[in-house]
Order: sequence, then C-alpha cells, then structure tokens
Amino acid sequence: MKTFINGLSLILPTALVLYLLIWILTTTENFFGNLILYLLPKEYYITGLGFATGIAIVFFVGLLLKLWIVQKIRDFFESLVDRMPLVNTLYGAVKDFLNFFSNLKNKENNMVVLVDTQWMDSKIMGFITSEDLKRFDFLDMEEPVVVYFQLSYQIGGYSLFIPKKNITPINMKTDEALGFIMTAGISSSKKNENT
Repeated sequence: MKTFINGLSLILPTALVLYLLIWILTTTENFFGNLILYLLPKEYYITGLGFATGIAIVFFVGLLLKLWIVQKIRDFFESLVDRMPLVNTLYGAVKDFLNFFSNLKNKENNMVVLVDTQWMDSKIMGFITSEDLKRFDFLDMEEPVVVYFQLSYQIGGYSLFIPKKNITPINMKTDEALGFIMTAGISSSKKNENT
C-alpha cells in the first residue's frame, strides 16, 4: 500500500500541473489563434502562433503600462469598473490576488514573521503586507501592522491588524515560507529527509 501511495504522490501532482499547463496552452492558442485567422489566411497559420501571440501581447501590454498616458487610460477603465457592482468585486479580487503574490516575490526580508498567540502558547507564521496604516488611526493599538495568514492547501487566507510588539521577523524567503505554509510544513520535512 505504501508503494502505491508513493507512486500516487508523484503522479497526481505531476498530472495536475501538466493538465493546468496544457489547459493554459490550449486556451491561449485557441483564443489568439482564432483572432489571427481573421487577419491571416488559414494556409499560413502554424500551430503555436496563437500562444506566441498571446505571450507577445501580454509582454507588449506590460511595456505599454510604463507610459503615463496608458496608466491614465487604465485608471479611467478601473474607475468605470469600480462603479459596476459584482464586476468590481471580481476584478478587484483577481487583481489584488495577483499583486499579492507578485509582491511576495519582490519584497525583501523581514516580511515573514511569527506572531505570538499567547492564549495557546504558540506562534503562527504570516506575512507583513502593510505597515503604513495612517487611515486606521482609530485602531486602539500600539504600532499596528497588517499580517496576512495563508491557509494550508487553499487559495485563501485572512489578514489581521496586529501590534508590532507581538510579531517576530524571521530570516526566511517569502516563497520558501509560502511553500511551507501551503503544504502545512510537509514540503520542508520532505526537503530535510532528502538532505
């Protein structure tokens, strides 16, 4: 039975990752491929051109967003989205989610922290996501910061306002800490077994 579980532990995550990659590739290829076929005769179309076009467009949009005028157009578009109920919630959630994980990779040390939970004589690992809380002056706390706690094996988590005195920064990379939390510490123990 253990041999079967070991085999499954390799095959299942690999199959899920491959499925996700294939889904992204085919969806991108189909979407942009159909757009290209409006401009290009079918006999000149090569499989993979849609995906390459998708990558090029995303990169090009990223370059355009460095321009002041494009930033103003984006701000105008986002102000319109903000007025649309439900759409603004979905758009904002996706944007914030992508920004959060992008910022996790780019931020320096002292973002990963341990928070004292004195009522249980334990500590919980989280990420400082905001220290500038001037608009929350009404909080009855000494030097509050926002700490995000990722839930294991889930996309979601929750944020808490916590006094700075109750947190301890730890010397751990954000992606390492995220992997540790997402797998409930299992990924770390596996690495230690292999060394």
